[in-house]
Amino acid sequence: MAGIGKTALASAIFQKLYRHFEGSCFLENVRHASEGHRLRELRNKLLTELYKDRPNLSLDTPSVVPPFISDRFRRKRVIIVLDDVGCSSDVDALIKGYEDFSPDSRIIVTSRDAQVLKNVTDQIYMVDVLDYSESLSLFQLHAFQKKHPSTDYTELSQRVAYYADGNPLALTLLGKMLHSRSIDEWKSALKMLEMNPDIQNVLRISYKGLTNMQKDIFLDIACFFAYSYYNKFKREVVESILDDKGSSSAKIGISVLNDKSLITIGGDYKVISMHNLLQQMGLELVCEEHEEPGNRSRLWMPKDISHVLETASGTEKIKSITLHLCDLEKDVKVSHAAFSKMSNLQYFQIVSHENSKFRLLPDHEHGLEIFPSNKLRYFCWEFYPYECFPSGFIPENLVRLTLTDSQLVKFWNEDQPAPALEKLKFLELHGSKKLILIPNLSRAINIERICLARCISLVQLPSYFKDLHKLQFLNLTGCSNLKVEGVLAGEKLRELYLAGTAIVEVPSSIGCLSDLLVLDLHDCTKLKIVPTSICKFKSLESLDLSGCLKLEDFPEILEPMECLQHISLRGTMIKELPQSSFENLNALSELDLSWCKNIEFLLSNLCCLRNIEKLVRLNVSSCENLESIPELPPSLTHLDARLCKNLKSIQKLPPSLTSLDASDCMLLEKISSWRTPVIQELSCFLCMSCSYRFDNCQKLDQNTRNYIIPRGASVEILSVARSTRKWESKCDHGLSMVFCYPGDDIPDYFKSHDSGTTINIDLRPNWCDANFLGFALCFVLDLSDQIGSEILFDHIKIECVFSFMNDDGDVEYPCKVPVKWFLKCSKLNSDHVLMLYDNNLSCKMLQENFGANWSSIRSSIVTKASFNFRLSLHSVDGTKSSGFLKSDGWSIVLCHHRCRRIIKKCGVWFVYEDKFGEKLKDVEQPEEETKRFAQFSLVSGASTSREVVCPEDEKVKTNTEEDESYPNTSAQDEPSYTAWLPYIC
Repeated sequence: MAGIGKTALASAIFQKLYRHFEGSCFLENVRHASEGHRLRELRNKLLTELYKDRPNLSLDTPSVVPPFISDRFRRKRVIIVLDDVGCSSDVDALIKGYEDFSPDSRIIVTSRDAQVLKNVTDQIYMVDVLDYSESLSLFQLHAFQKKHPSTDYTELSQRVAYYADGNPLALTLLGKMLHSRSIDEWKSALKMLEMNPDIQNVLRISYKGLTNMQKDIFLDIACFFAYSYYNKFKREVVESILDDKGSSSAKIGISVLNDKSLITIGGDYKVISMHNLLQQMGLELVCEEHEEPGNRSRLWMPKDISHVLETASGTEKIKSITLHLCDLEKDVKVSHAAFSKMSNLQYFQIVSHENSKFRLLPDHEHGLEIFPSNKLRYFCWEFYPYECFPSGFIPENLVRLTLTDSQLVKFWNEDQPAPALEKLKFLELHGSKKLILIPNLSRAINIERICLARCISLVQLPSYFKDLHKLQFLNLTGCSNLKVEGVLAGEKLRELYLAGTAIVEVPSSIGCLSDLLVLDLHDCTKLKIVPTSICKFKSLESLDLSGCLKLEDFPEILEPMECLQHISLRGTMIKELPQSSFENLNALSELDLSWCKNIEFLLSNLCCLRNIEKLVRLNVSSCENLESIPELPPSLTHLDARLCKNLKSIQKLPPSLTSLDASDCMLLEKISSWRTPVIQELSCFLCMSCSYRFDNCQKLDQNTRNYIIPRGASVEILSVARSTRKWESKCDHGLSMVFCYPGDDIPDYFKSHDSGTTINIDLRPNWCDANFLGFALCFVLDLSDQIGSEILFDHIKIECVFSFMNDDGDVEYPCKVPVKWFLKCSKLNSDHVLMLYDNNLSCKMLQENFGANWSSIRSSIVTKASFNFRLSLHSVDGTKSSGFLKSDGWSIVLCHHRCRRIIKKCGVWFVYEDKFGEKLKDVEQPEEETKRFAQFSLVSGASTSREVVCPEDEKVKTNTEEDESYPNTSAQDEPSYTAWLPYIC
């Protein structure tokens, strides 16, 4: 049943749970997107929401998900809502390829059709209608703002509750409509309800209770502002467009509709939306106006719009037109007189999508005869096909003008005076590559936002821009021929984007922009000078100078800049950073110095950073002159020092550091001491993954390689495991930990064997006591010459399948889904030690994974544990494999034999908190410690068995007979999403 609360229930669950997952996405109105052939965009939205570190990622082949994406999601806990699905094939189209999400992920699907859900799952929750008592309570709550009305209205309330038939939407709408109404008005509404109790009639009763102005706003939202699936409108934008008289009538009308639950205003951005039943009613009301589309007030159906534009059959009754080009079935040739009779047109929108095959084509012989503009307030025509506006186009009431990727050369001919455009607030012309002249906006005193990005024919900005005192956003990115001189905008400007322009010198007069928050100058390849007056930007938060290849001097910051948090100097030719600058950058949190090859005094500069208390990210990768990294601020959490070819030493690591990448620092010899970690605070714990990489650092000395890093790793793993336990009651996921460094020995606190991909362990009694935190894994990998020089890979995937069993092997408890890691990893030129810890191997997650079997596993019934590993290599460019490898164009799955050659050794550490945890305070000096571990080594190819006596009399029995029957954990044998994901109907 429609309106019963499926979306509301799914939304409530989503809002309650999404913070406990590593990724989340709520896809609304799937049915609407499917009918408009826009599932591809919806799928890419899902991908973007879940893969936020790759914001521009999209798939050209929706049915195929690259392994580097799907494998990453196999270890990522996500929650997804697919709302209002019309057919089961839409579910496949949206999440096919993601079937191997982490078993702790949740996918919720809502649909009006139970058969749709039966086709995808057997776990269905039917949302029941409200019973009579619940219906009466809900209605009275909205009608009287309380549950118990006065006696005069008791019987009337009961009759309304009866006829609403338990539908929450109907009860809510009726309650809000009848609030504060007289008894006679109640009786009139009941009379109509008794004649036709259908939900659509209930909706129409609510609509009839509106004033004419409110009805008009309702239809504008239903047919225009809420109709577009991708162009979401914020309340303030809709109000500014609707309010043609400068009063508060639109604001009041929207508030009334919201109070009556006829629209919804939600989210941080206050986006206006509408229940699909209400929207459908609004569309039907407009269709009932006239049989001929040209005589209706609003157009949205492609066939109707095509007919009107081709035949010029539009009339003065048309108020709004909205069209998605991807909905067209053919090109539409626009008649030169198509708009000549639409004198009342106020809102016009033509939106293009990346899969749009067809366009609106102009009649080049005549062009547009006229475009009605007297009442036009919103004008959006993506890929506008004309070089200028038609004569007589004077949109004095225009609030928003969007002509992205247009063919515009100029707005008006020389013989036509430019309109004042006093009401214009938003001007978006990005991608209009032929535009050579910006319209005269000197009288557009209310303009707030101008986007001219990629208008490559622009050479100069008008001088009157400095007089646009309400302008807050100016984007000139990619205007490669634009020369920037003098004052660019009024003093209220907050965001200025000049990336990729021809600017040579930042004008000193720019210092008057005291409210500026963002200054983006990246890839300004001609920029040579940034003045010291930049310190006048007291509100500046972000400064991007990356890619400015001729910039040699960083300006001296002479005054405190209390708000500046982000500075990027990546790839500049800067030679030195003035010490005084750091003294005045107290709020700096991120500094990017990567690829600054000319910095000569980087070491002394880095020493100055020690006093910046808020610095959390530092990038010095590919700084060729850097020889040593000094002690850094204790607040630092991320340090990127990759490809520093002359780096030899790293001083004591900051205590907050959770990410260090020193890969390919070929001369790195030592790390003076490891950090002293502490239990992570909850705010950090919810979002961090820890990684310490020393790939291909072959010159690490023996103390660093055999003591500093292994000991540091043990302390980090224990710290993460303890943090996971501390906060496990407040969140559902924990940290992950990765260590990688050159070496061929597994640390002695791991139980290990020399070769093979299987570890069989005899468990001691009470091995899973109160101090047990989980497992950590360790491998020695040889990736140097195993796969041929023609194979280029940048990621590896390691899978772990483990199980518990009794002595006889006739009782076995396997884990439900393999634990998997997908790691970025370039080719390693020697043996490397790789250590991993993951929340999926924590005690809590083991308990959830094994479910009811966990009590048996902890008991004396279980005496053995078995861990099996396999490996695959992945290449984003899809390099094909050779010979012994299998490849699908993206991934290279290694057979069992090759896995054994690459995974030379492997080990498991049973992590416990007691005893070892007491040694966290000192990681600099060696101490005698009691550890729970078992170590055993085997000769490759031999079948041996031995017992090793470990602390606390733990006994471990090992057997290296190779088991070629590696457990099959292929996709077809793993549970599909239909087997375990809960669905809601």
